[in-house]
Amino acid sequence: MSGAGAKTGALVLVVDDEAVVRDGVRRVLEADGLRVETAADATAAQAHPAAATCDLVVCDLMLPDRSGLDLLQHLRRARPDLAMVLITGYATADHVQRAQEVGASDFLAKPFTSSELLTVVREALRGRTVPAEERRS
Repeated sequence: MSGAGAKTGALVLVVDDEAVVRDGVRRVLEADGLRVETAADATAAQAHPAAATCDLVVCDLMLPDRSGLDLLQHLRRARPDLAMVLITGYATADHVQRAQEVGASDFLAKPFTSSELLTVVREALRGRTVPAEERRS
């Protein structure tokens, strides 16, 4: 496996309404040795079998049916230790604070590189948040 530090075979649920983002994240994570399932909105994510068994959720903040924060709060109630990473093109200090309040492992602003994605995902699977300055090194 090429993913130094990634949990071998970990299951990641990627939730994003943009197919290009969803598929790009899936390809990067699968190339790193992770198993990936996807959903286009919060409703599909909640109903997806992976929601009950995944190791990590990578979720867009702005989904068509409700916010990614709402989805993560819902998932957190059922699975308090679930690792979560929020991604968004609309990062504000308020969004970052709310993400931390719902227990997101990290927050990744779009556009991001494959390297930044892998760093955040690997560390979230280890239970660690990565400071932004470390992501770009």
